[in-house]
Amino acid sequence: MHGGTWLSHKNAKWMTASIISFVISLYAVTMRTESYFVDEERAYELKATLDMKHRVAELLWGGVLLLLLCLTVKERIDGAVEGTRDVVGRISQNLANGKGGDGLTTKNKSS
Repeated sequence: MHGGTWLSHKNAKWMTASIISFVISLYAVTMRTESYFVDEERAYELKATLDMKHRVAELLWGGVLLLLLCLTVKERIDGAVEGTRDVVGRISQNLANGKGGDGLTTKNKSS
C-alpha cells in the first residue's frame, strides 16, 4: 500500500496489474493442462494451438508487466534527477553570488 490509501493511483494501477496477472496465469495454466490431455498423434493441431495460446498469453502479459516496471523505474530516476538538479542549481547560485558554504543549508540561515 503506497501513500496510506487503497484508492491511490499507484495502488490501483498495481492492483489491476496483479488481478490481470492472476487471470492470465489461470488461463495459461488451463491451456497448458488441457494440452497435456490431448493426444499428440490424433490431434496435433489442437495440441499445438493450446501450447501456442498459453505461451503467447504468458509472453504478451510479461511484456506489458516489463513495460510497467520500466516506466516505474524511469519515473523514479526522473524524480531523482530533478532533485539533484535543484540541489546543484542552488549550490551553483550560491557560489556565483559569493556566499560559499555548502549550498544546502543557506536557505535555512536567517543571518
